[in-house]
Amino acid sequence: MDVCIKNIDEENWRLFKEESAKHALKLGDLFNSLLREHTNRCKGTNWDKVLYGEKTLKGLLTREEGNKIRSEFRKGFSLRL
Repeated sequence: MDVCIKNIDEENWRLFKEESAKHALKLGDLFNSLLREHTNRCKGTNWDKVLYGEKTLKGLLTREEGNKIRSEFRKGFSLRL
């Protein structure tokens, strides 16, 4: 499969090819292993918990209280209501 990747500077491309040759890998194999390693490292962060975990502030305010706070905030900064 032919793929075009834009915005890679010459120095980084040269280093990528050097690493591939140094470890006797095809460019695609090196790219796949780098991506796999990156996704494994990202799973170790707490972003899933932040994005999809329990919302601790949910239900703290009623809708009316939230609307009142929002309108006062917008008035204070002369924003549209």
